[in-house]
Amino acid sequence: MKLSRGIIQVVIANIINLIISIGNGFLLPKFLTVESYATLKTFLLYISYVGILHLGYIDGVYIKYGGRSIKEIEAKVFSHEKKVLVIFQIIISLPVLFIALLLKDTSLLLAASSILPINMVSFFKFVYQATGEFKQYRYITNITSIMIFALNLLFLFVIKTDNALWYISMQVAVSFTIWFFYENKSKAICKAYKVTFEEIYCLIRENVCLGAIIMLGNFMGIWITNIDRWFVKIFHDVAEFAYYSFAVTMLKLINVIVTAFSVTLYHFFCKTTQQEDVAGLRKIVLMVGAIIIAAIFPVEFVIQSYLEKYMDAIPIIRMLFTTQFVLIAVNAIYMNLYKALNLQKKYLVRMIVITVVAFLTNMISGYLWNGNVMAYAVATFITAFIWLVLCQIDLPVYRMRWNEYIYVMAVIAVYIVCANLSIWFGITFYTIWIGAITFLIFPNDIKRFVKIVYEMLDKKE
Repeated sequence: MKLSRGIIQVVIANIINLIISIGNGFLLPKFLTVESYATLKTFLLYISYVGILHLGYIDGVYIKYGGRSIKEIEAKVFSHEKKVLVIFQIIISLPVLFIALLLKDTSLLLAASSILPINMVSFFKFVYQATGEFKQYRYITNITSIMIFALNLLFLFVIKTDNALWYISMQVAVSFTIWFFYENKSKAICKAYKVTFEEIYCLIRENVCLGAIIMLGNFMGIWITNIDRWFVKIFHDVAEFAYYSFAVTMLKLINVIVTAFSVTLYHFFCKTTQQEDVAGLRKIVLMVGAIIIAAIFPVEFVIQSYLEKYMDAIPIIRMLFTTQFVLIAVNAIYMNLYKALNLQKKYLVRMIVITVVAFLTNMISGYLWNGNVMAYAVATFITAFIWLVLCQIDLPVYRMRWNEYIYVMAVIAVYIVCANLSIWFGITFYTIWIGAITFLIFPNDIKRFVKIVYEMLDKKE
């Protein structure tokens, strides 16, 4: 599949997710109490770490299949790897369930119950992503979101419950349903091959050894992006955690495009890492990032009009959107290059460094700002910028040029000013500024971007 078609498939998936996220993002905090919303967000914070419990097995499969066609994978191999992962995750889940029972933590217990289905769904997603089957990736992504949204509506407006456990249990049930569906779908393709104890051991060892470093790096990436929420959860009250979590939820509105690039570019970089191609894609990613963070203006309008109890989250959302603009190049370009170039050890070392930086910046900012939750959003921004700079050191061949740095700084400076103006004046001035600065700095790349968009929309491609 061509890169442009791959990106458009993921964009379609994420646009559907965007619409659903808008629904979930605004409906849940509006109709649930702050306490129930905080409980739900605590569960979601727990399950964000479920992906590390396969210990790199799925990442190993992802690296092994990267750049290959789905037709090149033997049915027997696929069947064995899938069965072994089921057995592996059942073994992993048992002690976590036991710990949750000892702690009598219902949210943790339900999160532990989600380990197997979530990681099995991730297995299918990673296989589709690595092999360029982005249409299938779109289906599996959308069906999950649609089911969760539909059930949220049922609980909010038909059953009319404020009990967070209903919403949490529903998410666990959806994970199992999606896993069973794709499990049965894969059985129609693969025969019921038996797997021996020796094969179980060999496949776990092979895939974990291949993917463990990437998994650790990804875990640290999750930790880096979640550490601000942990500081807020530990050192602040339930209401402030709910406000901050709401601000983080709003990031989904701009992650639609970010994810489209980060998901598709690994498959592309497995085939080519030419310096000119990477540089062109990086500039396009920056231009797109500058456009999508303008979502802050409609977000502010909706909050001011319909969600007044979350007005305190607006400054946090502004800073997190700015952070996401810095991170778009990191996530879409550099993280994929580390993997495609087999720089797993360098990737792990860098992630360890960034994890330490994230912890220190959050701790220092929280202390200096005397407990103001805004401090953690600022710390996340500082961490993101350091992360971007360190990527330039690790991958000097793919280093950003001076005009790209000027572009990043110009976008950030004007964005911060415009976001603090009135909504309509701010969005007007920001739109004019972005159009002007992009044309002045990247005239040739604008033509390339237009060409790529044209290819995406060309049905004959």
